[in-house]
Amino acid sequence: MSVDIINKLKFKDSKLGYVKVSDGSVIILRVAIVDVRVREEASPFGVEFDVNATGGVSVYPSEDALKEASSKPVIKPGKIVKEGWIQVDIIEKTSAYEEVIYHDERVGRYLVRVEIEPIMVSKNTLYKTMQGIPWYVVRWVPKITWSRVEDKGVPG
Repeated sequence: MSVDIINKLKFKDSKLGYVKVSDGSVIILRVAIVDVRVREEASPFGVEFDVNATGGVSVYPSEDALKEASSKPVIKPGKIVKEGWIQVDIIEKTSAYEEVIYHDERVGRYLVRVEIEPIMVSKNTLYKTMQGIPWYVVRWVPKITWSRVEDKGVPG
């Protein structure tokens, strides 16, 4: 590659989040920044970025939730399911985040942060996952922020 795309990002910090739901299960959240690109060099907020991020979940079901799912059939890959969903209450939660230092010769160095705040959880009552656990879906709100950083004392 003629442009050093890969080395524009230096990973600074990452933290897992979690959601504890009313059936006693705990769901771990992870967000990862895949890419950052300059969209605009001059705006009311300075530089504007397009941030490509992805997220994932890992479920630690309670004993009761496992028992409830034990007799359900396994969801087939690619099957779309519109029925059997119930919303479960969030009892406790923390957001997940990842931070990177983005460096570009034209605009300088920026700390870019993506945080995902879990806001809703649903569980399917008709199927279980291939791992034999209840099937949960988490809705989250992404919060994307950035700020210019000085070159002194910033790793990367």
